[in-house]
Amino acid sequence: MVRRIVVKGIGGYEQLKVEDAPPPAPPSANEVIVEVKACGLNFYDIYVRQGLSPDVQPPCTLGLECAGVVTAIGEKVTSVKIGDHVAVHCPRGGGFAEQISVNEDLLLVVPENMSFEVAASFTINYLTAYFSLFHLGGLRANGAVLIHSSAGGVGWAATQLSKTVPGVSVFGTASAHKHNAVVENGVDYPIHYDQDYHTEVLLHRPQGVSIVLDNLGGTDFTKSQELLEPLGKVVLIGAREMVGTEYRSLWRLLRSWWSTKNVSPYSLIMSNRAVAGFNLNELRSKDPATFQQGWKEILEMITSGKLCPRIDSVWQFEQIVEASKQITDRKNIGKVIVKP
Repeated sequence: MVRRIVVKGIGGYEQLKVEDAPPPAPPSANEVIVEVKACGLNFYDIYVRQGLSPDVQPPCTLGLECAGVVTAIGEKVTSVKIGDHVAVHCPRGGGFAEQISVNEDLLLVVPENMSFEVAASFTINYLTAYFSLFHLGGLRANGAVLIHSSAGGVGWAATQLSKTVPGVSVFGTASAHKHNAVVENGVDYPIHYDQDYHTEVLLHRPQGVSIVLDNLGGTDFTKSQELLEPLGKVVLIGAREMVGTEYRSLWRLLRSWWSTKNVSPYSLIMSNRAVAGFNLNELRSKDPATFQQGWKEILEMITSGKLCPRIDSVWQFEQIVEASKQITDRKNIGKVIVKP
């Protein structure tokens, strides 16, 4: 039997359980068995537990990403071999288990000197930031970016990626006790949540910013549009305003949906600005070649030292409730990892 982290149903932390399950069957022609060593916890896993994910619904095994060692391969597998260290993308969940079976196209071979914690930390966060900033956002030299939750997993990644472009200024919202950390990571103008970030951004850059990376939604979605310079873009990557601390809040859900749903085409035209949205799982499903190329580029930037993932904390499977609270309560700086 193998252990796995499951969410039994929509609800609070009581729905998170560690259970035993049969090990994966021998791999089919294009499948690979991975012995999992570390898993990356994402805000998306909170969405699943609170019933806010359209793709994955409880009961299910959690986990969009993990890392481990290849222990068996199907007869047609050519991209990996037994013993390879790999990062794994699990677009429909299922990564939080001691052993998993996946198609070979969901694996990326990583260097053996890379820790499993780091290998499990970069797929979701860094690819979300990468495609949002460069492919959708079109970040250019001497531009400016506003990153909400700049101490979180995606925010940490987006700050580092923004700083690979010459002359880019980064505004980042974060709790006051996290300001030193985000500044060391590259944020030029840290903004506390008690401050009006709209006022703070325009104080330092009156023309506005080139890109707002918005993971909040709700009323912040409108404020984000108002902060754009000509030809600027809001890239919506989430809607944290929908999420309660432990349980789903119908009021928060409806309020966020109502505040985010309307975009005025006339306003966009007259202001020369754009609004976009990004979903990593959908990109992988509909354009796997672009996903794979971005995955390889991020790995190369990490191995060359241009990017440096930060591990906030490491928890055992049996500590999944504590690990989830670390994210839900916004205590983390960087990536939260859970391990078998």
